[in-house]
Amino acid sequence: MVGGLFMKKYFLITLLLLFMGCDGKIYSNINDKSKVGIQISSIEIVANDVFSKESVQAVMQKKGFKIAPSSYRLRAEHRDYKKACTNPLSKTSSDYSFDGLVSIELFYEQEKIYSAYMDYKGEQKEALFEKLLDTMVDDLAVIPSQP
Repeated sequence: MVGGLFMKKYFLITLLLLFMGCDGKIYSNINDKSKVGIQISSIEIVANDVFSKESVQAVMQKKGFKIAPSSYRLRAEHRDYKKACTNPLSKTSSDYSFDGLVSIELFYEQEKIYSAYMDYKGEQKEALFEKLLDTMVDDLAVIPSQP
């Protein structure tokens, strides 16, 4: 009896999660807490598309970071759900109302230090990456080091 009730609740929760989208909230993770408070003299930007690369470069330069080859590499990604989504559940779910996803990952050499992502609704714009980068700078207490 108890096992059956648990299975019903588990099944309902699983179904709910399948139809739920993210709420536009930023999800972040510090992978290496020893890097909190680091100073970065330069940072390299890599991206899966021109929009992501140009947006992240512009935001990071506004924040005082030097964009150049470095041991620190910031990877940016933009996904357009309307073009890239092939999941039939997502396409038919009335709750799936986001237009895309933006994400960043910060690496030191080959080690991932930090990651953050968020779904968004509306048009793609630089401000989407700015929210993620503000969160990263706050979470890691990262400051650009001036030469």
